[in-house]
Amino acid sequence: MNIEDLIAEANPVPLASVTDGDSPRAQQTLARVLENGEAAAHHGAHQSAARGGRPSRSRAKRRLPQVVAVLTVSGAAAGLVITLLAPGGHESRKNGPVARASTGARPGTLAAALDSLSLAAHRQPAEPAPGPGQFEYTDSLALNWIDTYNNTPATSYNVSYTERRQIWIGLNGAGRIAETYSNPQLGTAKDRAGWIAAGRPNLAVAPTDSRFGPGQLSNGPPNLNRLPDDPAKLAALLTARQIEGGPKGPAEDFVQIGDLLRETYVRPSLRAAIFTVAKRIPGVRLLGAVTDQAGRSGIGLAYVSAHPGLHQIVKSVLVFDPKTSKMIAEETIVTDTRTGKTALVAWTDYLKSGVVNSDTSTVPVSGGGPAQSTS
Repeated sequence: MNIEDLIAEANPVPLASVTDGDSPRAQQTLARVLENGEAAAHHGAHQSAARGGRPSRSRAKRRLPQVVAVLTVSGAAAGLVITLLAPGGHESRKNGPVARASTGARPGTLAAALDSLSLAAHRQPAEPAPGPGQFEYTDSLALNWIDTYNNTPATSYNVSYTERRQIWIGLNGAGRIAETYSNPQLGTAKDRAGWIAAGRPNLAVAPTDSRFGPGQLSNGPPNLNRLPDDPAKLAALLTARQIEGGPKGPAEDFVQIGDLLRETYVRPSLRAAIFTVAKRIPGVRLLGAVTDQAGRSGIGLAYVSAHPGLHQIVKSVLVFDPKTSKMIAEETIVTDTRTGKTALVAWTDYLKSGVVNSDTSTVPVSGGGPAQSTS
């Protein structure tokens, strides 16, 4: 049994109930989200204080959705169901949860930005990979969308949850995933009406805490640390889909760059090579300095893809700390080409990561000393 099968059992919505992105039901949901996005954003702004087609939050390896119509979207949000952006995407929004373009200095070109990140990676101290009894730990905050369909369209509704996800990955493939869900929000007036028609079911989702034996849990592509540091060789493996599977083309190349760099141990020399490979992907854009939902500023990279059949333009965003080169956030921004409305539909903040000494520890090992444990 693989990780997605195991985690699916704990997922609030069975994966079999999630429709394909181009299905009529998925398109209806997208239309509802974008139709009332302004109202939802206004509602979310008054609350306290986003995974991929399937709930990517429920996988060891996360992937933000290529299209919003794939319904259980993950990202991180503090009480916001959907946020409409002004034309152009990353617009500043005072006191709101929209990712903001920073007023700080921006790298001048994509090549310069990626060279800067590559150099930052090279400068990082060589930290050992998790050893026996140790785990690679990641703590993140996310917005998880759940689409509930109760027999008829009249009783269908979408709910968003603020999700905290902690994952521990061991050297032998064992580990733990703990997830908590809070602040359920019905996205639009139609969602509320559907929920009422369904009998006002309880929207609470119980926390999950699952442990996995050796070989049952993995994080990122297999044999990551056997990959070459030579950018040309690494690029050849990536484009040939010999690191992980997937369709051909630059859009998937960009997705796999994110897969290589999130929630996993990557030695500095390999991380540097990955940024060099990213320079060779046609269509990658530099957003400059971008502020994530936690208020941290990073270098934003994006890939924009058109989906004519879905009437969507999708901007996938990766944000990196310029000092450490580590990924700190991801976003998915969708424009409906029929209405011109642009919405931030998913985002994730990676809050903490590092090698720890147990699957209850949340404090990375520092200077060779033992990590602290918390229950």
